[in-house]
Formats: sequence, structure tokens, C-alpha cells
Amino acid sequence: MNARSELSLALVLIGFSLLNYFYLIPTQVVAEGSSPVYPALINTMLLCFSLAYLAEGVRCWRKEKAAQGEGGSCSTGGGKLMARPLILLVVTGAWVLSMDLLGFLISTFFFLLIASRIFGSKSWSKTIILSLVMPLIITFVFRGLNAVLPEGPAEELINLLLG
Repeated sequence: MNARSELSLALVLIGFSLLNYFYLIPTQVVAEGSSPVYPALINTMLLCFSLAYLAEGVRCWRKEKAAQGEGGSCSTGGGKLMARPLILLVVTGAWVLSMDLLGFLISTFFFLLIASRIFGSKSWSKTIILSLVMPLIITFVFRGLNAVLPEGPAEELINLLLG
């Protein structure tokens, strides 16, 4: 990936962090009655890493400018390297938007299923098991912590079964 692509990706990640701070956390977390501390902490970490990535991109861009006559670049790769992160960014956006309609369990199942395949999981059985088990574990951990997750049809069924 060249320095320009790295700068662009860093700016997209910074923009996503800002979207989280000013839109998603207030409307999806605080409005639901949950504490914004954990999402804000994770988002702050994402923002810090994105800023570090931006600084690295600027450093590479300066190196490329200095070595422009020699045809050198700071890193290697091509457009294929950008495809997976961009596809995952779109899938993550769809996951966040689908939580209101489908709830946490169903939307996270599909998110993990697709994300595992994007990153090259070859075993369908392992992918499906992971996609089923992880959202259930997270749901029960959040229930134990008395934290709210977006509810949909699957959560209503669990509430009915558990009482």
C-alpha cells in the first residue's frame, strides 16, 4: 500500500471514530440507558491508533517524496490489500445499522459469519459454530453485568424462555 492509501485509510478511521463519538455512542448507547464509558474507551483507543497510523502515513509520504526519483516506496502491496479492510468497513457499518432491526444476536451472527469468510476462514463448520457461540456468550456476559444490548426477535425468544 502506498503512502497516499495509508493516509486515506487513516483519515477514514479517524472519521469513523468521530462518528462514533458524536453520533453512535449518544444515540445507540446513552439513549438506551447504558453507560458510555466502555464504548468511549474502545473508541478512544481506535482514535489513538488511527492517529498513529496517520503519523506513519505522513512519514511514509515524506519518504516517498524524497525517494521519488529512485522509484522507492515506503511499503509494498496493491489495490487487493485495500479490498478486505474496505469490505470489512462496509460490513461493520451494515452490522451497526442492522442491530436496531434484528437485534444483537442475529446481526452479530451474520457479521461474524461474513467477517470470518472475508479473512479467509476455510471451514464452514468452524465459522458457523463461532458465529453462533460468540454472540450467545457475549449476550449472557452482558446480562450478568446488567448491561443493555439491542434486542430483536432472538432476544425476545431468550427472554421468553428464561423468564
